[in-house]
Amino acid sequence: MSVIAKELRSYPKIYHKLLLLYIIILAVYGSMFAYSGLFFLFINFAICFFVSMALYIDFNEPKFEKIINLWIQLSATYIMVSSILVLGWGYGFELFLLELIAINYASPLKNLVLKITLPLLQLTLFIILYFTFSGLDANYGSETIRHISFIFCFCMIALKFFVLQDNTSTISTLDIIATQKQNISYKNIAEIDYLTGLYNRAPMNEIISKHFKMLSNHQIRSLAIILCDIDNFKNVNDTYGHLVGDEVLKNFANIIATHCREYDIVARYGGEEFVILLPQTTESVAFNRAEEIRRTVEASELCTSQHIPITTSGGVAIYNPNTMHSVEDFIGKADTYLYEAKETGRNQIIWQHNAKGLAK
Repeated sequence: MSVIAKELRSYPKIYHKLLLLYIIILAVYGSMFAYSGLFFLFINFAICFFVSMALYIDFNEPKFEKIINLWIQLSATYIMVSSILVLGWGYGFELFLLELIAINYASPLKNLVLKITLPLLQLTLFIILYFTFSGLDANYGSETIRHISFIFCFCMIALKFFVLQDNTSTISTLDIIATQKQNISYKNIAEIDYLTGLYNRAPMNEIISKHFKMLSNHQIRSLAIILCDIDNFKNVNDTYGHLVGDEVLKNFANIIATHCREYDIVARYGGEEFVILLPQTTESVAFNRAEEIRRTVEASELCTSQHIPITTSGGVAIYNPNTMHSVEDFIGKADTYLYEAKETGRNQIIWQHNAKGLAK
């Protein structure tokens, strides 16, 4: 599996969503059991609810995805089985046992024994419970309550599979982006910036054009761009010399690279101006990324031999096929915002939500 696929399978991208859906299920049924006086089930659901909430709030790193997956698998199996034992068959909890088997195959677990044992255990429980309870009448409430419970379970399962499918689609899309990025061949070394090792203007324009085609073919759903440059960079060269200026440029490029994902593309577009192309990214996410870069630059020493305060300004734009018909239109929109950032004080990021509409 590619690095991108591994990153997108991580907890923030899918297990965070699955855990949230699990919490909703626990809250709904826990409240129902408390109201109905089924305290054994209420206590089970309440314990699982609070543990799940703790995981949801505190565990915000990809390395915890295995813990979260295992927790959902084991705790959900237990409470679904206990619910069937108390309530009987037909409330929808039996569907969750089958659903957990499917989710297990999308899990990051590499332990084959555990990966095989869990679904076999769940399937065995399903078969035993089916032959034990499927022919019996409901133990709780009316047929209407049982039908409502079944429909709610079915809807939550459908939503979970939608989350899983969306995640799989995103992995596939970004693998395409990575492949295209790796397969772009350049005719000569002149198309790579010698100082920073980044792409320069010509290959970057080619890459943007390829992404336009991917948008039109619905291979990607959104495309954002950040255009930024170093404030008052001419003064740095004039005051400290070009060697210092080169050091600042290299360190500035390194900061940008550390804030970019595997599938983002960065180029030195000319002089002290840099372009960051962000596929599958909303404008707000791109703005936040640009702000992170700006704050890091402001807090960093970009020159080891001189204490030079360095800041950056930037413009952020999202591709709009109705108003942008070329690479120049796309970059031009971000350039307009960059111009406004320069004219209104520097050391800031401008996008459509804070732009004042200054003409260039």
